[in-house]
Amino acid sequence: MRHQILSMLCEVATTLGERDKYDALPQIAALKQLFMEPETIAQSKLAETMTTANFPLLMVTTLSRKLFDQYQTKKGSWKDYTYPDTAPDFRDVERYRTTRPGTLYQRGEKGESEATSITESMIHYGVSEFSRQFDISWRVIVNDDLGFIRKAISEMVDAAVMFEDSFVSALYDNAVTQASMIAAGALYGGTGRLTAPNLAIAINAFRQRLDAVGNPIMPAAIWLVIPPELELQTLTIMGSTQLPGVATNDVNVLPRFIQGYRVDPYIATAAPNVPWYLFAAPSATYPTVAVCRLEGWGDTPKLWMKAGDRLPMTAAGGLGPADPWAGSFATKDLEFEVEDIIGGWDSGTWVGVTDNQGLYYSSGTTP
Repeated sequence: MRHQILSMLCEVATTLGERDKYDALPQIAALKQLFMEPETIAQSKLAETMTTANFPLLMVTTLSRKLFDQYQTKKGSWKDYTYPDTAPDFRDVERYRTTRPGTLYQRGEKGESEATSITESMIHYGVSEFSRQFDISWRVIVNDDLGFIRKAISEMVDAAVMFEDSFVSALYDNAVTQASMIAAGALYGGTGRLTAPNLAIAINAFRQRLDAVGNPIMPAAIWLVIPPELELQTLTIMGSTQLPGVATNDVNVLPRFIQGYRVDPYIATAAPNVPWYLFAAPSATYPTVAVCRLEGWGDTPKLWMKAGDRLPMTAAGGLGPADPWAGSFATKDLEFEVEDIIGGWDSGTWVGVTDNQGLYYSSGTTP
């Protein structure tokens, strides 16, 4: 009815304009704004819904078309060198550590044992929800003969995996953590670029560390974590049988102390400074960077689709089963969401490094 009244008034305005020799377009524009304002408001709420107009290249009619694959993206491998943990709900969990009792002392005849003590420490962290939504109109699905949209929906999970990679990387590769590692001394941070001698220095730094009461500690295995720029250099170092000019009779012994290397594509670099890290193999003894998940959720992102609420109906009034791809009853839009639940520590000194005894950092600044 609103459209019919508007059409009639526009015709009257046009007739009067022609009769009285004036421009009726401003009046017509004002009438449209007045009558269509509720509809305009409703449409503005759906402005993020992607329609066929958002894909002018994919929805055209052409004799021969082909969809190229997306570019391959670099994936992180942080699950090999971070410590997996879970939380029962969205409240923070607390994790404690105690020191070992002190060493033994000689006791003389009829003497008493000296008392020892232990100290405790605690950190806490939790999980948070992260999500993104993707809405498209039903017509986009119908017109998508190349399968681009359905592929884009599945690639939302790939985008979530990339988010996870960057999230975990930021737990340790950040200016605050780096400054704290350097401030902790030469056994925890250095400035050398990734070379065989500097890697040996870092390994020996691990082997010289002491716990809180002075006991020597050493992880069972070490991972080298690097940005992509250092992979060729790493392969050269790890794959060489000899290293001229080192104090090992030129024999390359480094692979005996390094379990392997992993590439973190999100490590921030600013040439010529290319940082690199050593991680203790993750365990309850060395939970260097704890990555927390929600119990029962799993350790991967989830993809969701809002169920369509359009029910097919027969002429006799019978209802058929709902089609999930039919979209909403009001607009025929289809809504998709990718969701991830993940978390880590948020320390003012260490950010997400939950145990700095399992980490070595080099800024890659000096030769």
